[in-house]
Amino acid sequence: MVKIKASKLRDVELITDTGIRLGWVYDLSFDEETGELLVIVAEPDEDLDTSEFVTDHEGLLLIPISAVKSIGEVIIIDSSKLAVKSKLRRARTAKSS
Repeated sequence: MVKIKASKLRDVELITDTGIRLGWVYDLSFDEETGELLVIVAEPDEDLDTSEFVTDHEGLLLIPISAVKSIGEVIIIDSSKLAVKSKLRRARTAKSS
C-alpha cells in the first residue's frame, strides 16, 4: 500500500475515466470514529454542469472515495461509481417500491 500525505492531494485535478474534468481537490472528509476516508470534496471545474452531481451546501462536489481508480499527477475517477443525482433518485425510487 502506497501512503500519500493529504496535503499532497490539495489542488490535484480530478478527471473521470471517460475524460470529464470534474475539478480540483479542496478537502477530504473522514469518519470521526473510524478515521476512514469517505469523500473527496472538490472545487468544480468552471465548465462542469454540477446540477447532476452530489454537492454540499457550498456547491463543492462530493466524490466518494470508492470511485477513485488511481492517484498520480491527477486523480482518475471511475465514472460508473460516481454518485450522480439521477442514480440516487432511481435508487430511492426502487427502495420505496
